[in-house]
Amino acid sequence: MEDTATDYKLLYENALAAHKKVVAEKDEQIQALNFELDKYKRYIFGKKNEKLASLHTDINQIDLFELGADQQQQEELSQQAADVVKEKAPAKKREKGTGRMLLSENLRREIIIIEPAEDVTGCTIIGEEVTEVLDLIPAEFFVKRYIRYKYTRANGEGIITASLPDRVIDKGIPSEAVIAQMVVDRAANRKYVFGLPLHRQIDKYRRLGVNVPASTASDWIMKGWQHLAPLWELLKLLVLNQKYLQLDESPLKVLDRDHKNGIHQGYMWIYNAPCDKLTLFDYRKGRDQSGPKQMLEGYAGILQVDGYSVYEKLFGNHPDILLVYCMAHSRRNRGGGPLR
Repeated sequence: MEDTATDYKLLYENALAAHKKVVAEKDEQIQALNFELDKYKRYIFGKKNEKLASLHTDINQIDLFELGADQQQQEELSQQAADVVKEKAPAKKREKGTGRMLLSENLRREIIIIEPAEDVTGCTIIGEEVTEVLDLIPAEFFVKRYIRYKYTRANGEGIITASLPDRVIDKGIPSEAVIAQMVVDRAANRKYVFGLPLHRQIDKYRRLGVNVPASTASDWIMKGWQHLAPLWELLKLLVLNQKYLQLDESPLKVLDRDHKNGIHQGYMWIYNAPCDKLTLFDYRKGRDQSGPKQMLEGYAGILQVDGYSVYEKLFGNHPDILLVYCMAHSRRNRGGGPLR
């Protein structure tokens, strides 16, 4: 009897040890899977990956927080993903004879007729071979010389002289075309178009035969921007009359001679109207509430923002503004912590 009890006890201990081993292995597996899932969530919803829209919106907005579903559900989701890939239109094959780049019909055509070297007298034209070559005329500075004749009245009562055309800079050297080109070429932290800093423009102009001092070029650009202010005010009116706006602020380093490091941290506030694809940029030296408070005074509609506390303080209980938030920031915050 005693031997039987000992055998049962030994069997029980062995079974318990085996069970604990299995549980420990399962715990390790669960921990590893949770770690992988956490990395995947950070990859999808992290701050640096919000541009991965294709991963957010495909497969009918699959809830990525239901990844703990059973095997059958996971297989269904995988099949949905495969179906989405199959539905993508295959790349069109090039038609025969269309391997070369097509040149826009909007480009000016210069017709050059080349005749055969031998005599074609008495021959009949039966067709033509057409070859198009892309060419350009390099940028060239030139001088407009306005000559205004002076006329004296016959009765000797004064002199008549024509008036000069209006210029962007009164009594200045540059034409409106020069200033417009400098403004378009200018680059500084996403604010301009072609990414050509001022010192590179100056080097480029010097090679073209015109030496423009840096301080002069900077003054020209500032004068040009003053003439664009009415267009910015018009854009502001159009954007703030939208019923749905997206708002965010982006850090911007700005050169500052008065700052100890020669640079200060500014902010570009972006007001985006996605329905009409209009975007308004408003630069501020700080990130406090003065910017959006001033810009959105009198605004009525839906305002979508992230979790920055300034928005809640300003518009959380606003009678005319419905404050909504960003889903990517909301998902990122499931583990707690700030929405930023």
